[in-house]
This record gives sequence, C-alpha cells and structure tokens, in this order.
Amino acid sequence: MSDEAAEAAQAPDPAPEPEPEFPAAPPPDPTGDPRVDAAVAPLGGLGALPVAEHVRVFEDVHRRLQDLLASADQDEPAPAAPPRPAFPDALRPRP
Repeated sequence: MSDEAAEAAQAPDPAPEPEPEFPAAPPPDPTGDPRVDAAVAPLGGLGALPVAEHVRVFEDVHRRLQDLLASADQDEPAPAAPPRPAFPDALRPRP
C-alpha cells in the first residue's frame, strides 16, 4: 500500500458541514379564527429548527388543521335567543 493510501485510510472522517443559516420566517398572518392561528403558529419557528425537524412540525400542523376541519360542524352554536311567544299580544294583559 502506498503512503498516500495509508494516510487516506487513517484520516478521520471530515466533520459534517453545518446547515446554512436562514433568516426566520415571519409568523403566519392572522386568519381570523384563533383556533387556526394557534394551529399554524409553530410554522413561525421553523427557521430556528434543523431541516430534519421540519417534517415533524409540518405533520403536527397538518394534524391540528385536520382536527379543526373534522370538528367544524360540531362547534356549539351561538346561544339561542329567548323564545318569542307565538302571538305577541298573548302576553299583554287584557283591559
């Protein structure tokens, strides 16, 4: 074996290159629904995470949004107005 081959075999593996730094993305714009805003809020922190962690965040946000869509028709309706009498004159005292 030549000297160059022996040195190459003994050389330690080079350290992995660090991931490039990207500026943090601005938080998502408000949607008007606080539940949706809370579900997509983790997307604003992607810039601070390694790329390998992004999939976990995307899957979590996707699951939250699916849960919100599945429960959209199950939301409690606004409180009902008090029942009105069938005939407005029915409750008035008679002279």
